Amino acid sequence: MPTIMTEPQAHRKPITISAVQPTSFREEQRDLMQRRCRLVYSLGFLIGVSVHVFYIQMVGLDPELPTAFAPRINTIYNLYAISVGIAAALVFLKTWSLRALLAIDFALLTVNILLSHFIAVVFDLNAIPMFAISILLFLHAAAIPVTVAIQAGLGVIGVLGFATTAALGYVFIPEIQHHWQVIAGRDAFQATLIEGTFQLSIVAIVSVVITKALYHMRLSLHKAQRLGAYLIDKQIGRGGMGQVFVAQHALMCRPSAVKVLQAVPGEGEASLLRFEREVRLSATLTHPNTITVYDFGRTEEDTFYYAMEYLEGLNLEELVLRFGPVPPQRAVFILLQVCGSLAEAHANNVVHRDIKPSNMFLTRRGGIYDFAKVLDFGLAKRIIPDSDRRVTGTGFVLGTPHYIAPESVSGSEAIDGRADLYSLGGAAYWLLSGRPPFAGKTSMELMVQHVKASPKRVSEVTEYRITPELDDAVMKCLEKGPKDRFQSAGDLGEALRAIRFDDPWTTDKARDWWMLHLPEFGEPSTPPDAANPLTG
Repeated sequence: MPTIMTEPQAHRKPITISAVQPTSFREEQRDLMQRRCRLVYSLGFLIGVSVHVFYIQMVGLDPELPTAFAPRINTIYNLYAISVGIAAALVFLKTWSLRALLAIDFALLTVNILLSHFIAVVFDLNAIPMFAISILLFLHAAAIPVTVAIQAGLGVIGVLGFATTAALGYVFIPEIQHHWQVIAGRDAFQATLIEGTFQLSIVAIVSVVITKALYHMRLSLHKAQRLGAYLIDKQIGRGGMGQVFVAQHALMCRPSAVKVLQAVPGEGEASLLRFEREVRLSATLTHPNTITVYDFGRTEEDTFYYAMEYLEGLNLEELVLRFGPVPPQRAVFILLQVCGSLAEAHANNVVHRDIKPSNMFLTRRGGIYDFAKVLDFGLAKRIIPDSDRRVTGTGFVLGTPHYIAPESVSGSEAIDGRADLYSLGGAAYWLLSGRPPFAGKTSMELMVQHVKASPKRVSEVTEYRITPELDDAVMKCLEKGPKDRFQSAGDLGEALRAIRFDDPWTTDKARDWWMLHLPEFGEPSTPPDAANPLTG
């Protein structure tokens, strides 16, 4: 679909302000961790109490085990329930910093991992606490948003804790030593110790992999969905200097299009400066047919972006590709609006330098259909020379080969608004005929033709009957020398307004065309016969 377009508003999911408050990734992690800790610790406390009451008290201990073990097991299960209960109370009673939450969580998991080892040692003398440690590590990795380093630390505690606890139990608890001597002596104990260490190492490694995957997934989603105060929905286009996303402002819930810098390899600083200049130049322009820039900024990850008005519709390249060349009267209706946008830009000493069909967008505004918007001042420069050579001294030819002005090809320093008029003549050629003025297999071949060749008159290559006045206006825009073209966008606009059609294009016809071909845009919000202030 078009460069700036998305599904109709009725199909969009509702977004609440509270859900999109702009936060850093660390703040987002803290909020998520506090919520997850409250949930997991509460469930853990209930499970601990249930195990103590129903398993220990009602079912009882294994009658084959020495009765002296019963107090030890009761103490261990009590410690488990108490530790989880204290942690749950802490996270419910106060909002902690991320560092404090991580400390509470690490301490709790360490205590419970060690308790699981003690239970295995005194309750089932030859057991490896695989089930308990697996539950603790896997549940923690999946539910608690900690870093990889913390999860790895817990894995190390799980592995070394088993080896240490088993060895200490063998040395200091006579019942355990006697148990192993009855089975097969020290060799059996060592085999079980090695087996358990290996198995728990695999469990720990898998839990770290899970944590790493989930952590980076959350980080990627945060970067993809938030840019400053804007919640990103999806990518809708890609321009010469960056990607374009549809987004929603966090506080005003206003749909916006957000453009993000995509630096040229090896030219990061210059690309950033050009991008920032694009924003500042665009923000000085207020004509209704120039896209409106809302704001711009950098995120904490040093991503530069700016937000502009959100448009629904299609650009002129897509218009012709989907529906064919447009009638002359409609082309004039559109070109007059573009002339208004360029006239303001040129009056402010700003040259667009990348006028082309894909940078001119048709939408609906205030019930007026075929409302044109000039997009992407990404190559714009002031006619007054820039003082910063890091921006202008790159040596690149800036523009699009199919529509670039001859003076831009030759690298002339004296580029002014008449270069935009040349490109606009090429866009008019496309609108009326469905083809650019020149066709070439390579960019170099196209640029050479712009400098040396003369295109056929548009009346010779289109199926429409073109009036001599419109034919002359398009070809005058495409003159090689700037002095031979219209000298301003205002002059071109006057020439276009002077053209008379037997059946002129009107707002009513524009509305009918959109209702027939693009009905998803719905009915206008103002009376369709409202006067169009753009065409005079």
